[in-house]
Amino acid sequence: MQRRHLSPDAANRAIGMLEAGARQVDVAQMLNVSQSVVSRLSNRYQETGSVIERQRQGRPRPTTIREDRLLIREARRNPRSHCTLLRQELLHATGTSVTPRTVLNRIKETELRCRRPLRTVPLTHEHKRARLAWCEERLNWQNEWSTVMFTDESRIGLYSDRRTVRVWRAPGRRVDDRYVQEVHAFKGGTIMVWGGIFLGGRTELYVCERNMTSQIYEADIIDDIVDNYRYNLEPHFRFLDDNATPHRARHVTQRLQTLGIERLPLPARSPDLNPIEHAWDMLGRAFIEHQPPPGHLRDMRPLLPILWDNLDQEMLDRLILSMPRRVQECAQNRGGVTHY
Repeated sequence: MQRRHLSPDAANRAIGMLEAGARQVDVAQMLNVSQSVVSRLSNRYQETGSVIERQRQGRPRPTTIREDRLLIREARRNPRSHCTLLRQELLHATGTSVTPRTVLNRIKETELRCRRPLRTVPLTHEHKRARLAWCEERLNWQNEWSTVMFTDESRIGLYSDRRTVRVWRAPGRRVDDRYVQEVHAFKGGTIMVWGGIFLGGRTELYVCERNMTSQIYEADIIDDIVDNYRYNLEPHFRFLDDNATPHRARHVTQRLQTLGIERLPLPARSPDLNPIEHAWDMLGRAFIEHQPPPGHLRDMRPLLPILWDNLDQEMLDRLILSMPRRVQECAQNRGGVTHY
């Protein structure tokens, strides 16, 4: 397909070939453009002595440079303001009436783009101070993270309402059954699972038959799983879990002390400092993509451990190796949110 315009470098090449005696047809073939493009370029160069195209006449710009700066300044000041609101503010400040599309065009001329905000847990000043202190204490950790077992619980629903699913469809076919994703209000029920990951391996996936209690956590998790896998990370084994109520029961703490297991306490509201959260996302995606999909909770219980064992270990190791960057970013943000 022939081009309709020439870049400045290509235009200078074309002029050089024409002055050397080449025909316009030959120049057009070499540059993959029509002869008319070369002809207009030759005429423009003879008239103006330049290969730059003349400025074309068009619709006048509805906003001035000052009004453009006002729109951009308001968009930066209030990132959640939409184009209609910015349009109203411009009208109130300058008396200039423009369409929301014009506002969007002005914003697109900068580096600003419309994006969904990052979803994160609410953090108070106390939470940020605790996160900052935790990260500053471990800023120099490198190989130490290879001795940590990262653990957590998660709930997986029978029916997921994830918005990551995409379909290829033609216009006007939105309501076709093949392009519709059914969303169940209560997800068809959920199952709680517990798991742990460490560099080079993972624990077995524990499927809870009911809600997690401190008694179950001590007997089925600490004694039967953690105590057996600790030897993979000896002699400096560290056990990381969050501040869930069953985890902080007195008898659970005493049991860990009896077993000689060093607990690495995670600050409250810090899922971004526990890489297993991404492992749960991987498990959820694998569950959604599994065919045929399970139709009942009883079908999920034997399936989830299989999917857990099939997760890519290299990806899990990369999550754990990201801990120094997570800690450094959290410390740089003074305990605030990170992009993880």
